[in-house]
Amino acid sequence: MSDLIELEELPVEAEHSMREEIRRVSERMRGRRVATSRVMVALCGVALVVAAVPLVALLYQLFDKGLSQIDWSFFTHLPETPTIIAPNATGGVSNAIVGTIALTIYASIVAIPVGVLVGVYLAETESKLATSLRVVSQTMAGAPSILMGLFAFSFLVHDLNIGFSSIAGSFALAVLMLPVIIISTEIAVRNVPNSLREAGLALGAKSHKVSLKVVLPSSITGIVTGCILAISRAVGETAPVLLVIGGGFTNSWQPFDPVSAMPLAIFENAKSEYPSQRAQVWGIALVLVIFVFLLSLTARIWASRKQQVRN
Repeated sequence: MSDLIELEELPVEAEHSMREEIRRVSERMRGRRVATSRVMVALCGVALVVAAVPLVALLYQLFDKGLSQIDWSFFTHLPETPTIIAPNATGGVSNAIVGTIALTIYASIVAIPVGVLVGVYLAETESKLATSLRVVSQTMAGAPSILMGLFAFSFLVHDLNIGFSSIAGSFALAVLMLPVIIISTEIAVRNVPNSLREAGLALGAKSHKVSLKVVLPSSITGIVTGCILAISRAVGETAPVLLVIGGGFTNSWQPFDPVSAMPLAIFENAKSEYPSQRAQVWGIALVLVIFVFLLSLTARIWASRKQQVRN
């Protein structure tokens, strides 16, 4: 207010000069901000192009070389070994597809309930145990996936003498999935408004009842999204299953039988001396990428629809 009074008491020429100076400074600062904004937008565009070019090139290679390898027998027949007489007799990869599905189901049965419960516990409590579990889960999330395979090999295959089997591979994948589920569940539960908890407690419900009956249903969208993303990550992992599943050549759903998996089939066929088997790698990789993409897309569609229903 005092500045306005002083401005009104100035002569007309001085007032006009001051106003012009303020306008010039304002325009200069605005021009600098606009230039900075344009430079940053351009840099973001360049970064987008740099990130998109390898992805587009990879997808083009997958569809260009993989579609020709996919037919009905690719999904229904067992693999065959090419010979001199029949160098193109590669068969299908039904054992790898069945093994991947079996590993994913068994791993999810173990990882999802444990991960959700631990995530809810971390979000609802602030004890020393919760802090320790949070540190462990964050450390496991950044650990190399090959460590999960080494742990499963040492503990199940060697110490417990279970042998190379589907249960050993699913155990490795479950350990790999746990940090993703725990962290996503904790974040989803923490995002639930405290007013819902307070309302449940005010009605006389116990803390664990409020967590299970009020908080958990309210955070189900984030929890399901995290679980689906964890599954999609486990489906494409090679290192954990490479050491423990044994690479079976039959369509087996038995948890204690050796099984194959699509990442393992890619690894084995890429080393083959037969060009037909090396070419089949592109078809397996394309199916694997489409499978992971569908899982991720399902998670995003689920989350967006649940958000629309809430709004």
